[in-house]
This record gives sequence, C-alpha cells and structure tokens, in this order.
Amino acid sequence: MHPTIRYGLIAGGLLCLPMFGPYLIFGLRPEWMRVGEVIGYTSMVLCMTATWFAMRHEQQRRGPLGYGRLLGVGVGVSAVAGLIFGLATWGFYALAGDALPEALIEFYLAQARDPGLDAAESARRVAEIESMKSLFFNRPLQAAVMFATVFVIGVAVSLVAAFFARRSGGEGVRQQA
Repeated sequence: MHPTIRYGLIAGGLLCLPMFGPYLIFGLRPEWMRVGEVIGYTSMVLCMTATWFAMRHEQQRRGPLGYGRLLGVGVGVSAVAGLIFGLATWGFYALAGDALPEALIEFYLAQARDPGLDAAESARRVAEIESMKSLFFNRPLQAAVMFATVFVIGVAVSLVAAFFARRSGGEGVRQQA
C-alpha cells in the first residue's frame, strides 16, 4: 500500500475514535457537546501529524526530497484522511438519525438563550440558528464540511511539517547512506 494512502487511513481512522467514540459509548450528552469542539480540533491537529511521519517515510524510501514533494505527500495524506473522516461523518449521521442534529440544534439554542446575553443579541443568535436548521440535517453537507476541515488542517500541518522533515530528513537520510 502506498505510504500516502496508509498514513491517510491511519490519520482518518484515528480521528474517528475521539469524534464518534463518546457518542457510541455514552450517547448524546450535553457535556460532550460542550467540550466537543476543543477535543475535535485538537484531535484533528494531532492526527494530522501523520503527514510528518509519511514525509519521513518517503524520505527513507526515496532519499532526500524537496519541500514541494514533501508538501505533496502531506497534501495527499490530508486528502485521504479528510475523505475517510467525511465518509465516517456521513455514516455517523445516518446511524444517529435525526437525534444528533436535533440535539445539536437544542444545544446551540440553549447557548443562544443564555441569560447573560442581552435580549437583542440572544434573538439574533436564535434567529441565525433557526435559519440554519436544515443544514444540520444535510448529511452530504456535514460530510463535505468535515472533509474540508480535516483537509485544511492537514495542509496547514503539512506546510510546517514539510519544513522540518526537509531539514531533518535530508540530513538523516544522507547519514544513513
């Protein structure tokens, strides 16, 4: 299996664990939704460090690579991981049914109705959420958004990882030869 695919599958698969595991084990709970974004984005960044490992693997396999080629490896890993996570999101929404989007809407509405907000701001937030309700139930859209989120984060990590892999990888590969 090509390293880009292998590392993309690993990153995408590992990302599914913290994102979907709590729901599958504990069900829908507001306390999970409160920390979900922090856990989600942190998991995405951590899982997308697989781009660096793929870059190092490619340098060991093919010799020193330039920044552009290393970045290409990272973009490929990001695309595969994003695709896996997007498809898993679609499947997760299908498995959860309407309960998941309904719980998310209620969670966001509760935040919008926070007594600490002034009435005009609260009304604006509630109206905004109400106007987007149908998007919560759109599985292809949710899958596309999750693909894009993972892909963009992966490319951002790859931009940095390629720099460090080029600096450390080229020297390490030359020393082994």
